[in-house]
Amino acid sequence: MMTRLDSNSLDSKGNLLGPLHRIRIVLGLSFLAACAFSWFNYLGDKQWHYQHPGDSGAFVIPLWMTAVRIALVLAPFVLCAVLLSTRNEHSQAAGAGIAVVLFSSGLFVGVAALLGLFFRFYPDPYAGQDLAAVLTFLACSVWIVVSAFRIGKVSSGVFFLTLVVTATCLTWGKHVLDATEYTLGRQHEQQKGQAAIELYTPVVQAQHVLASLAGCLILNQSLHPQSGYPSSLDTLPPNWSCETKFAAKAVQDYSLSYIPVTDASGRVADFHLIAMPGKVVRGHYPLTVDSHGVLFSEVMWGYSSSFIRAATSEARDSEILELKRNLDSYMQHNAPGTTPDALTAEMIGESYGSQVPIIEPDGKRLEIKNHVFRYLGPKPGHGSSFALSVQCQS
Repeated sequence: MMTRLDSNSLDSKGNLLGPLHRIRIVLGLSFLAACAFSWFNYLGDKQWHYQHPGDSGAFVIPLWMTAVRIALVLAPFVLCAVLLSTRNEHSQAAGAGIAVVLFSSGLFVGVAALLGLFFRFYPDPYAGQDLAAVLTFLACSVWIVVSAFRIGKVSSGVFFLTLVVTATCLTWGKHVLDATEYTLGRQHEQQKGQAAIELYTPVVQAQHVLASLAGCLILNQSLHPQSGYPSSLDTLPPNWSCETKFAAKAVQDYSLSYIPVTDASGRVADFHLIAMPGKVVRGHYPLTVDSHGVLFSEVMWGYSSSFIRAATSEARDSEILELKRNLDSYMQHNAPGTTPDALTAEMIGESYGSQVPIIEPDGKRLEIKNHVFRYLGPKPGHGSSFALSVQCQS
């Protein structure tokens, strides 16, 4: 008895083509392993964020982009499975070419995921499940790649053409998605930067107003030491050049105040300038400065326990901390307990972050590119003290 065979059931050499059950089963197993790893990884990240609440402000990939990335891999995977389910040698070879590209890339991704499991810096409650899924996926990927090359021998031309086209399309698609994600991330950072500028503008303005007025008061008092500080900013002596009062709503969302401090004789020997925010808002905090010229801020105001620190945002660029450190070191090693009336190049030293200040002939004025220093020597009765002021010129 003879059975007539359909020509579509034979390959080009006359061999009977059979359904490729094994590779389809392994394809399905690899798909389940990838889904399992993604699911357990999602659960682990969700638990970590639950235990560590807080908005990091990081860029969140849009849902549509995630969907496109999944489709970029899922679409050729489905096409591969469909082609390998046919009984045509050219279709099977094309499916094999797609499989080689997909699962060769999958091998690299799987190895990276495996290394990531061993080098995590925080405990993962689903580490065992992740490990099982990754190992299963790697084993499936190796088997599929080897089998796909065997299947592709039947029609090598179609196999390699499909392999090249698939690799080109996937590479191009990934490049476009990466470039889009980079652009969106840059836009997100720019929006964050603009939001930060708007958020911190009031406190920066308050800091500048207080620092400017405090500097003026200290300078005027050094020129007229017998006068003391004013008892009010509304009416100042004729020889004072500072502002007479705070302008109405000088700083958005802040109220500014001047408080004189008297000594035992009733003379105003000190002052406090205070900038107080009108409400508790992140990034808005109280500021204060006195005749020492150091501006202090309560950076955790309204949110946690008190945390007061000096506001020295210009310290690094101005080199004032290096200048003070060098002067302290010079006096400690060369003239303990005494302070020079004027500075010399030897006193200020040469150790600076970027620029060594240039000293004027009087030894009391120094300059770098964007800042001017003034040196105040010791006052009577305070032979071991000195003061430095720095003013930005740009």
